Amino acid sequence: MKFAKYFVLGLFLSSTSHAYLSIAESGELLPVGTYQVGAEPQLLLNKGGGANFNVFFDAAINESMSGRISMGAGAVDFNAFASAKWMPFPDVDNQPAMGLRAGAGIARDEGENLLQLQLAPMLSKKFETEYGLSVPYFALPFTFLNTKEENTIASNLTVGTEFHYADWKDVTLGAELGIELNKSYSYLSIFATFPFESHKGFGK
Repeated sequence: MKFAKYFVLGLFLSSTSHAYLSIAESGELLPVGTYQVGAEPQLLLNKGGGANFNVFFDAAINESMSGRISMGAGAVDFNAFASAKWMPFPDVDNQPAMGLRAGAGIARDEGENLLQLQLAPMLSKKFETEYGLSVPYFALPFTFLNTKEENTIASNLTVGTEFHYADWKDVTLGAELGIELNKSYSYLSIFATFPFESHKGFGK
């Protein structure tokens, strides 16, 4: 009941806090026993602009779920976030991968401490090209922002693509555009991920 109350109030309250969190991953999942690290520069396009730089670590949990821990700094002074991606419907034949990403984190922005709770429905679809695998994805994140003064619900539309180049086995590149719907930053980001297996270790 409390969350429902905050959701309704958040639609009407003005707030100096805005959601900035990117998705930076498709619906594809790492094989069990595989991990990856990544880096993501992010350019904020509205509300004064600025840039953030984030790093993250991903781990496979099972065949339909993975986890991510990320940290960053920049225009948003500091942020730390943990999320789980659950994709119960895999990318098979003409069906796209469909699922949810849920997470929680803390941040400091414009002198405010923020608690963030996010739920993001998402889908993606693989396409083979002559250069390798392309995985466009779409997500609709809803982020509950809690500060000392108030609570609000932010949302944005996210579209992006991962590029798995055929000749690059140890790196995946990606790009993402976030478009403000409510109380959020519009942004453009690029990212790179570097997978490794647990028994080999990173860089071996």
